[in-house]
Amino acid sequence: MPSQPSWCRDLPAGIARLEALDTDWVGRREIELALGVSKTVAWRLLRQCGGQPGPGNGLACRRSDVIDRLRGLAAEGNTSFEVQRRKRLAAYLERIRPEVVANRTRVVPDSQAVALLNSRFASLPPNVTLAPTNLTVEFRGTEEFLAAVGAIVYALNNDFEQISAFLDGA
Repeated sequence: MPSQPSWCRDLPAGIARLEALDTDWVGRREIELALGVSKTVAWRLLRQCGGQPGPGNGLACRRSDVIDRLRGLAAEGNTSFEVQRRKRLAAYLERIRPEVVANRTRVVPDSQAVALLNSRFASLPPNVTLAPTNLTVEFRGTEEFLAAVGAIVYALNNDFEQISAFLDGA
């Protein structure tokens, strides 16, 4: 069974932060800040607390209703709705996994993967030429193309400052 959602550990402190607010209505942002959760989790919690469409097409709920619902969750320890959601998500991901695995594109053979991941500006492949005003990639076939573009991407990731200085210094 999936573990209890992380926001449940800080529920008492989050309730206290909501109680300290000067407003009678709360929205997604207030839930985010009070409980330290993402936008999505805050939206889900607001829906669970009876949030209704408010200004700007966002959800709004009476602060007292949110606090009462969160207190109930804290007292019961009942977060089964979140646990069930996670189970459904896990089942969905497991169901689509074969399709995702089948559609993966192999950029380079496994024996060359480490070299590709460690690509650097100074060691771009011979078929890649980077000048201050242009980039040239020579290739014969899809494999060479993917390997060259992959090397460029990882070189940017590994040596961005050097590449940026080279391009801007010209």
